[in-house]
Amino acid sequence: MPFIRTFKRKNKDGSIKTYFAEVESVRVGGKVVQNYVRSLGTDPKNPTTIPIEPVHFSYLLLRLMQDALTANDLFEMLENMDSQFEKMNLQKLA
Repeated sequence: MPFIRTFKRKNKDGSIKTYFAEVESVRVGGKVVQNYVRSLGTDPKNPTTIPIEPVHFSYLLLRLMQDALTANDLFEMLENMDSQFEKMNLQKLA
């Protein structure tokens, strides 16, 4: 069962930045190993990465190359893939 883990990284200027990732623990032999599932960026409630399956990605790329994709189409596709995101974050990108 995956859970959220924090990673603290020190920048060159001395500041410390906290990153979050979804990991799961698996027993291998007599030891417990953490498997990295996906990165959540700096805010676990609003992840910066949205997992897209290769089939959906190729369709999305084809539509972008043909200039036949609008922002609303993109929102609908991501909602149909059960992606967890906030619409405001994606509207800032568009």
